[in-house]
Amino acid sequence: MIFRLVSLSLILCFFWGCAPNKIVFKETSSNSPAHQPVPPLTTDQLFGLRNPHGMISDPESGQYALREVMENYLSLKEKASQNGWHLILVSGYRTFYSQRRIWNNYDKSYENMKSLSEKARVRAIMSVVSVPGLSRHHWGTDLDISEETLRGQLVKIQPDTPKKVIQFYQWMEQNAPQFGFCKVYLGDRGAVVDEPWHWSYFPFSRVYAGQILEIRNFSKIMDIKVARVNYLMKNFPFILKKETQSTNIECLADGKN
Repeated sequence: MIFRLVSLSLILCFFWGCAPNKIVFKETSSNSPAHQPVPPLTTDQLFGLRNPHGMISDPESGQYALREVMENYLSLKEKASQNGWHLILVSGYRTFYSQRRIWNNYDKSYENMKSLSEKARVRAIMSVVSVPGLSRHHWGTDLDISEETLRGQLVKIQPDTPKKVIQFYQWMEQNAPQFGFCKVYLGDRGAVVDEPWHWSYFPFSRVYAGQILEIRNFSKIMDIKVARVNYLMKNFPFILKKETQSTNIECLADGKN
């Protein structure tokens, strides 16, 4: 179900507080494919338990995304090449089970930190990877994008970050929105820290983000094989809120303001 803008605004105000300023997106580039109707996703597809229909792969990386998402990524990649950048798609669609494996691997990395409480451990994991079933990568709309000079690495901006890396991220911020992509994680709210490589195709993902908020039963993603699942079950309202608050509010806007 596609949400009306009024309903979505009320939901956003509930979680974040109403934004005082009007959000403005750049127009989609005339070189990018035209927007198609938002492909419907079932609850199981939103959770990553079933694949969305109509995904296609990136010829270079073999990663998958919904057709319109991938077509716009390839158009962005073509423009990037004209400006001296070679985009590399590191991650696209992920199943629930792929996300579970990533989550559990991060959990194992904290095994030797005996002084870390379970709450602190879960928060530390959530700062770098979404809870299985709540990842935006399940929707076929979100891409982790690197560049050839970064050798496919996903690099955060630090005081010693090379100038060329910063220039690449600046180029993405200036150009990716023209192809429908929004930088999802800014690191200033919620659970997830800044991820300058994570881009979401907002014409579709803003709808799916709203659908997630309408779901009332998340029992299917409380998988016994997910590390710290008992903590997640006991604290799920808080977990969901922190996941939701991580998202850049601009990525949930209508895009026509």
